[in-house]
Amino acid sequence: MKDPAGLPVVTLREKEWQMHEGESRHCLCSVKRSGGFNIKSNLDVHLASPYKDAACDFRVTGSLASLSIKVRRGNSIIAEVTHSYTWGSYKGKECFKIKVYPEVDYAFIVALLVIIHENDNA
Repeated sequence: MKDPAGLPVVTLREKEWQMHEGESRHCLCSVKRSGGFNIKSNLDVHLASPYKDAACDFRVTGSLASLSIKVRRGNSIIAEVTHSYTWGSYKGKECFKIKVYPEVDYAFIVALLVIIHENDNA
């Protein structure tokens, strides 16, 4: 995924997505599928930090196919996505409602949705 200037914002490297800060190569976070067999897609998001433990910072559960996605930080839900049925849904034009809670970066949530879409279609 690139920004309007054509610079990479989100890149895929060997089954791991990485989000970058603007023009720099500074990695903000990495996103991987959760381990184990799951019916729904689960993604673990790890913020880039030299002082990290093995636990993920955010977890994304659900999939676009299941019509429901939740983004959690710990036990708190920070964003929710639900399918919004419209006449366009029957013509292949999907519409989703995104609820982002206060003090959460909208661009971060949208980037996670792009990653979920790409994983669901892989």
